[in-house]
Amino acid sequence: MKFYKSFLTLPALLFIFISSLHAQVDDVVAIKSELNKWMKAYNQKDLDNSVAIFSDDYVGYYAGNPDQTKKLFKEQNDEVFKNKYLKATLSMDAVEIQTSGEMAYVRIKQKWSFKPSASKNAQVALEKGILIFQKEKDGKWKITRSSIFPVNSLK
Repeated sequence: MKFYKSFLTLPALLFIFISSLHAQVDDVVAIKSELNKWMKAYNQKDLDNSVAIFSDDYVGYYAGNPDQTKKLFKEQNDEVFKNKYLKATLSMDAVEIQTSGEMAYVRIKQKWSFKPSASKNAQVALEKGILIFQKEKDGKWKITRSSIFPVNSLK
């Protein structure tokens, strides 16, 4: 009788395991989608959507600077976007995404480019870091914490 009970629980355990893997894949896809929306909004100078990825209690660490907040990030974007003589672009690569329940981290490489219309060359900032995401009640993933550092290359 014990063998029969354990035999029946094996398919149930397998189903639970496969379901959890499927949920993790869905979460990774959702996080990648949010990152793509962020890049697109920034590159189109869409102020509200360029900060939509950040939670209201977002805190970001960038070496040598005061802590970032969603409000501060929005103010900085607004200043850049209003400058009609400046082309600003963001590109990024999510090197690694790991999820666990309602939390996730993303190891990221970012490239910010700022090109004044009067200049032939753009100023480029290369960065690496970690973004901490939290799934909100509505199911959307938001960045709640980050730690980003400037680097010389994105290798």
